[in-house]
Amino acid sequence: MIHRLLGMWVLKRAWRLLTADDPRPLQQRLTREAKRLLIGAAVVAALMLLGAILLVVLLISVLT
Repeated sequence: MIHRLLGMWVLKRAWRLLTADDPRPLQQRLTREAKRLLIGAAVVAALMLLGAILLVVLLISVLT
């Protein structure tokens, strides 16, 4: 559940960044927001990896 919320947050930030009515070039906007987007994406990836590991552990414990 949390990874979905974080994933949606990352998508909303990226969409706002690309469609913003900002006169600065896209490269400047990307460098300013890139850290937030990358941190959000890393958290989502870590949560998904943790979920996959827990699922494997659960399956092994049930099958043995």
